[in-house]
Amino acid sequence: MKIFSPFLHEDFAVNPIKYELFKTAIVITNVVTHDGENDLERGTIVGVRHVRNAWNALRRREEPIYAITKDGEHWGMLYANALADFTL
Repeated sequence: MKIFSPFLHEDFAVNPIKYELFKTAIVITNVVTHDGENDLERGTIVGVRHVRNAWNALRRREEPIYAITKDGEHWGMLYANALADFTL
């Protein structure tokens, strides 16, 4: 099982602008959609574009939200905590 470098909220809190620059990331957990056809499997490399920072009520903190591109097409949006191994 691959070990990912996860989103670190502590790093985000110190340097939030850095998280607006990332272009790709890896999905760290299986993401199941309502239709079952557009699911994202753990380990999928996706394109990311920072949309905004927002309150994540589940984690009780502010996190970046990214627009996700899979296979060249817009997939949806995810909080940063579902992603890892961010690259520029």
